Amino acid sequence: MPRYTSFRKLADGSTGYYWTCPTRYRKRNCPYLSAALGANLSEKELREAAALWNERLDGWLKEQSPFYVADTSKHGTLEWLVNAYLRHDAFLERVAEFSRPDYRRILDRVCAIELDVPGGKKIRVGDAKINLIGVSTATKIYAAFHTDQAAARTAEKAVTYCKAMWKRMRHHHPDLFRADTPNPWEGVVVKKREKAVKGHADRMTVYAFAEKAIEKDRGELAAAAVLAFEWLMRPSSIGAGYAAWSGYRGESAPDKIIIGHRKTKERAEHPLEYVDEDGAVVALYAEAEAILKKVPRYGLSIVCQKSGKLFGDGSRLSQEVNEFAGKNGFQGFTIDKARHGGMTELEEMGLTEGQGRALSKHRTSSAYRGYAKETEKRVLEATKRRMGGSEGTQSEQAFRTKKGQRSE
Repeated sequence: MPRYTSFRKLADGSTGYYWTCPTRYRKRNCPYLSAALGANLSEKELREAAALWNERLDGWLKEQSPFYVADTSKHGTLEWLVNAYLRHDAFLERVAEFSRPDYRRILDRVCAIELDVPGGKKIRVGDAKINLIGVSTATKIYAAFHTDQAAARTAEKAVTYCKAMWKRMRHHHPDLFRADTPNPWEGVVVKKREKAVKGHADRMTVYAFAEKAIEKDRGELAAAAVLAFEWLMRPSSIGAGYAAWSGYRGESAPDKIIIGHRKTKERAEHPLEYVDEDGAVVALYAEAEAILKKVPRYGLSIVCQKSGKLFGDGSRLSQEVNEFAGKNGFQGFTIDKARHGGMTELEEMGLTEGQGRALSKHRTSSAYRGYAKETEKRVLEATKRRMGGSEGTQSEQAFRTKKGQRSE
């Protein structure tokens, strides 16, 4: 096996291969964390896939040496721009740490592309001077990524990341960029693609999965499903320990659960109960708390391995949930689907967008709107309100009353 690689049997019987950065380098903030290399690879394919990541790690280690001297001969090339951008505040202050490895991966692939030039020769894109890259060259780079529909999303990322890099770095090095074409990536025509619609799991399915996980001594997987559905946590946040036992009915907030959202760096405090007009305490998440009471406390985080270690910010937690679901009659169930189910329930219950974002902690409307699925229940409720068969919310009633008064 190549360095830092491992393998495991997947739910469908195939063998998946993975590259994982050693912990000692992760602690030094290495930008390369982990990567899935593929399934059922031959020895040659495995070595080629792992070599890419080991070369990147070796290059990063070389740069950490106090005796490292940058290669100034590449000044002004695309590869130089990529390295300068990924270290610049224009990148570090705008791109979350969670997303940075993906930028490095995509931009490294851009640099590695070879394009044909007159004379039957090829030129590596990373070695080309920035001021030689125009719209036609940018379009060729996009085409090199867009080999088929499966690669369409990655091709879009390449254009988006390069467009942002040009926009943010041009002001810092204006003499290196073309005057006639300020940002060639804006001229690339991105092909339309059929965007896959992620499925969702309803409340009954989520809790049936959770009960089965408790029964099979996998309480951590049950907790992961409930955290995703009820409190709308992303799988990466759950696996990275952003829901701690100390935040669940802790000393500072005994009537709340406090969680974090890794991607948006938002802190959310969800009330677990309230006191009604008669002075009675009403539980808001009785089902969820019933599950959490059965979850063993292996470590500081609600969801962690039996050894007490976190699953990490990669895909390991999701893979274990998928594998468990496939073996126990929940084919197709994922943490993502549990979260999308929770987001869909917000809309089915008639919450306003502002109320939904207050719970999910999405920063923008566009990011929030893509999660709720157009279920039959949502369509029926919308039709009933349109035809006057449902009174709707108080604000909607007030709006209709005012509208009627104006028309009179």
